[in-house]
Amino acid sequence: MQIAFAIFLLSIHAVSSLSAGENLSWKAWLGDGADSVWADEERSLDLNNKPLQPAWKHELGSGYSGPSIDGNVVVVMDWHLNRGEKGPTDVFARGTLPGSEGIVCFDLATGEINWQHRYPETYTISYPAGPRTTPILTDTRVIALGAEGRLSVLNRENGTIVWEKDFKETYQSKTPLWGFAGHPLLIGNTVICLVGGENNAGVVAFDVASGKEQWRALNFKEMGYAPPTLIERKGRKELIIWSGDGIFSIDPRHGTSHWDIRWPLRFALSIPTPRQYKDQLYFTCFYDGSTMLDLKQDPPTILWQTRKSSEKDTTHLNSIMSTPFLHQGHIYGVCSYGQFRCLEIASGKRLWETMDVTTGNPDKQERWANVFLIKNGPANRFLLFNESGYLIDCELTPEGYNELGRMQLIKPNGKDLRIRPIVWSHPALTQDVICVRNDDSIACYRF
Repeated sequence: MQIAFAIFLLSIHAVSSLSAGENLSWKAWLGDGADSVWADEERSLDLNNKPLQPAWKHELGSGYSGPSIDGNVVVVMDWHLNRGEKGPTDVFARGTLPGSEGIVCFDLATGEINWQHRYPETYTISYPAGPRTTPILTDTRVIALGAEGRLSVLNRENGTIVWEKDFKETYQSKTPLWGFAGHPLLIGNTVICLVGGENNAGVVAFDVASGKEQWRALNFKEMGYAPPTLIERKGRKELIIWSGDGIFSIDPRHGTSHWDIRWPLRFALSIPTPRQYKDQLYFTCFYDGSTMLDLKQDPPTILWQTRKSSEKDTTHLNSIMSTPFLHQGHIYGVCSYGQFRCLEIASGKRLWETMDVTTGNPDKQERWANVFLIKNGPANRFLLFNESGYLIDCELTPEGYNELGRMQLIKPNGKDLRIRPIVWSHPALTQDVICVRNDDSIACYRF
């Protein structure tokens, strides 16, 4: 038993601390280490004078699913409305839209399709723009979760099905208002998913090889959308599940509970990935703002928290979907109407904000404006990918925002949001390429 446990911990370490120094892959949501780090050593860019070179572009269906890269393949999910069908007149409403969901594998060098696995999928969700989650790549498998709760594990070489689970059929799950959006988490040979099922099947762990259930945990009133997140506290690994009900810590080996903090959220909007910084753990959401936990306490306690629920009168950071970055004692992230802010980790004090990253106009705010933050090296260099399809090279410090260059990689054409065109999918980066997608294509550029 002790030997097995030691092997388990080693496998967790291998997944959660993969070095981004060589930058050879981006295998899952936020990269190989789930840390949104592009390079351990700072990479030099000059986007204004030496723009990235386009490698290829290929048509694609719609979706928020970001691409994943490993070896010579790029894998992403998409969705097509059936021919002859019309999209909803009210994108907020839930309807019945017949279509096909797909997992598509491209050749990284040429952009040609290696294979695609498609299946009929009727969308019943608000904002029916396509799959929400980023596929996971292993040496032999592709792991992908669709917007209506279909978990597919495929042969990476040819796209054939290894096994599938329909959460609604198997666990009597109900599709959340905005679909299944919690990115699966791979730990060793175990894939962990938000399921939202009955009989303690809020979270379920599956064996990657066989699909056999390994454990289940939690019952949710409101499942939410944030991905299962692995942290380290007091020398042990803990699995953080942030639902619309609150924050839960469970053992990643067998799903037993460690501790929980109740934090009911309006519309269950737990979306951004929780971020750990030393002995603090940070959460941000659209209406209810921020919560910072002190992990030194047992159980953890709230270090500071937003007291007023509001989407406009904001104190800290009220992010709808953008995952913030915690760096050298500070939080960088996007607030509810596109205000890019810097906060102190210790107190939540706001140091500055700018609209340059989102709308580019200090007098123009946009509800739900989004930016993806990616670290470039150990100092203050970042890459930001905004919803207008621009890649921004910048420095972020407690003193302010310093833009070094920017380049539009893809046109925003999100079909779900009638107010403005958007790109709401995370890019994938290696040392050689960056891949981005919108609602009709995927594009690859070379560094």
